[in-house]
Amino acid sequence: MFNKLLEIQIKPSTKLMVVSDIHLQLPITRELEIIQASLVSRINELGKSKDAILVLNGDVIELWEKHNQSVEDILSGFDKLSESIAKFAKKSSHRVIYTVGNHDDVLSLSAGDRKIVEKIWNAEICRSLAFMVGKKAIRIEHGHESDSYNATSQNNNPKGKQMVQNTLPVLLKTMPSLFSGIGDVVNRSLLPSYVLSNLTYKIIAPICAPAVLMISILLSITNNDSRYWKSALLVLVLLWAVLLISDVILRFIAGFALGGGSSYMKKVDNYRSNDSFDVIVYGHTHQGVVEKRKGYVYANGGCNDVIALPRIGWIGLIRFNRFVQLSNISIEADKKDFIKYHQQIVPLVE
Repeated sequence: MFNKLLEIQIKPSTKLMVVSDIHLQLPITRELEIIQASLVSRINELGKSKDAILVLNGDVIELWEKHNQSVEDILSGFDKLSESIAKFAKKSSHRVIYTVGNHDDVLSLSAGDRKIVEKIWNAEICRSLAFMVGKKAIRIEHGHESDSYNATSQNNNPKGKQMVQNTLPVLLKTMPSLFSGIGDVVNRSLLPSYVLSNLTYKIIAPICAPAVLMISILLSITNNDSRYWKSALLVLVLLWAVLLISDVILRFIAGFALGGGSSYMKKVDNYRSNDSFDVIVYGHTHQGVVEKRKGYVYANGGCNDVIALPRIGWIGLIRFNRFVQLSNISIEADKKDFIKYHQQIVPLVE
């Protein structure tokens, strides 16, 4: 039977590492090799502690995008990681706890898949983990239930899943140059900006704009009339202004339509008011942080995945660079500041 809430007791000397959003899938890419090597190193280091708990905080296995891949095939494919976790779990004072997310929510529904994870990784599987550090009540869970777009407890087929499995494949097939990599964008309000950026920097700026200018210059020379190139230049300037204004408007609309950001945090605040805790550790958003909120501490373990981060491009419009983010939350019960966020960013050269 699936354990929705796992309550445990920890010793003052216990160290916890909370890792989320790895999105393991096959085949193993260069990026996933980097992530696997980093995880193995961090787990081996945690394994040196006498009392230690490894918390795999959801979206560890990618079963939305790769719903045709089995849990067993994915875990077996990442043999180095599986060996490291299994070695860690062999010590009687070590535990591996898997809190399910939205992309691997099948584990909450399938006893067979849970048995595979329990066998290969020796993991205890639940939706939420609770324990005390001194007088502080700690809650660890993936965080997607605070996101109406991706919540799975009330709806086994949320909008986010439909988008990943149905809409996105069609877009990638018909317009790959515009939508490829859009899933790596962390901030949902920037999803339209990503498409607009690809349109501008991959098509308009390198192809359309030079072609228009070349044709207008040729017409000006042929007809001995400078109005052609001047008109073309004016059109391009107006197009540039339209793109900048459209980007701002689309970001504003996406922020409301797709959730995330402040609206997401309001739901976390409401959750806390209905289910008291002093610290909550989430994943899901891929945005790592430890911050004090009203009456509690919100922590997020970020992700171990490829992310696309925005920067201002040469024409003033946002463009994106890809990185591998390697991050986690550490909890050391015997420390005064017992919860910390750790992050490493690895640039990817296209």
